[in-house]
This record gives sequence, C-alpha cells and structure tokens, in this order.
Amino acid sequence: MEEEFEDLLDIPANQQSAPAQKTESEEITKKVVKTGGIEFQSENIEKDYQKILTSLSKHEAYIENENQSKSSQRINYNLTIRVPSNKYDTLYSSLSGLGIHLNNKYSNIEDVTSRYYDLKSRITNKKALEQRYIELLQKASAIKDILEIEKNLNEVRTDIERLQGQFNYLGKQVYLSSIKVSFYEVLPYEYESFQRKGFGARIFNALDNGWQGFLSFLIGFTTLWPFVIVTIGGIYLFRKVKRKWKKKSV
Repeated sequence: MEEEFEDLLDIPANQQSAPAQKTESEEITKKVVKTGGIEFQSENIEKDYQKILTSLSKHEAYIENENQSKSSQRINYNLTIRVPSNKYDTLYSSLSGLGIHLNNKYSNIEDVTSRYYDLKSRITNKKALEQRYIELLQKASAIKDILEIEKNLNEVRTDIERLQGQFNYLGKQVYLSSIKVSFYEVLPYEYESFQRKGFGARIFNALDNGWQGFLSFLIGFTTLWPFVIVTIGGIYLFRKVKRKWKKKSV
C-alpha cells in the first residue's frame, strides 16, 4: 500500500498535467473567437435603438451590457452584444448599415484551437489523477497516508476547478461572439437660461434678456424689410409730387 502511494506521489507534475494523446476518433475542429466594434452617428437614436433590438431577436443575440448618457450636445448609447458565432457575420453587416454616418468599425478573429484542446486535455488528465487519488484513499488505513492523500486530492480538485473555469470561459467566447456598438445623436443647440439669485445675478439676467430682445428685434426687422422699402419709396414720391404741385400753384 505504501509503495503504491509513494509511486503515485512521485509522478512528476509535468506528467500529471501533460496533454493526453488524442484518439483517432476524436474530431478536432477549429475554434475561433470573433470580436467586433461599430461606431456611428444616428439621426434618430431611439429609432436606431429599436432597429438594433429587432435585429438581435432575428439573430438569437442579446445585450450583455448597456450604457446611456446625455449632455447638452448629444445622446450616447454604448452596447455590448453577444451573438452565436455562426450568426456573427450577418448581424455585424446589419448593424454596420445603421445611422447616417459610420465613424469606425473593426472585426477580429483569434484562433484559439490549440488553447481550447490543451485545456480540455489537462482537465481530462487532472480528473484521471483525481480518480486515482480517490481509489488510493479508499485503500489507505494509516492516518498519515490518509492526510497526505487528502492534501493532494484537494490540490488536484483546485486545479480542476481553475482549469474548468478557464475552459468554460473560452468555450463561451468561442460560441458567443462579441460586438461593441457605440452610437450617438447630435442635439440641436438650445439656449440654457440659468436661474440666479441676488442683485448681481438679476443684473446679469436683465442684460441677457435685453440682448436676446435686441436679437429678436433685428430678426423681426429683417423679415419686414420689403415693407420698409415700400414705405420709404412712397414717402419719397409723395414729397416729390407735393413739391411739383406747390411750384405749379405759384
């Protein structure tokens, strides 16, 4: 029993986690991670947002993260979209056609085939080692051997959890591609009148209101310029006729 236990513990760490030999029946498929990004200007941001939601439902995609912000100049939307990798290209093309101006877009494909199958093999080896520890633990009778086996068993299980977490995350990246969409709408300029208190603030508001009134007067006067010209012309003709009439009467 002790010799069997010592032989197991003497296995080099690199052999315990070495990739297992793939069988001929195991199918090796290429694993890639697709990521992309699109930024565009929208004429109507709410309408484009609804178009995005409609397009997502058609491609079995969903919004993973969403952020909206607004300032006096523009409204911004930032979305992180996850879509099955086999529908990535069509959704990406659909989203690229939105908006009135495309500012930027990019698309990347990363080959993770080697990392994917390496993690899978390491997990398989670790689980085999875990099973050997379990079998050995069932045969152990000495307290010292039991404690040592349990210590190593816990370490192997910790490694399995860590590797499994990495494998699950990578698998999700492979199956669900990611598209970051950023779009905005430029708002028309609006004069903001701030409410101020105190004498100085009231003076400032009065000057501001006077200036705005003067601008309104200029705009109104500009729209009435044909009437002004006609009026001036009429006065000029009236005076000219009046002078001629006076000369004749003399």
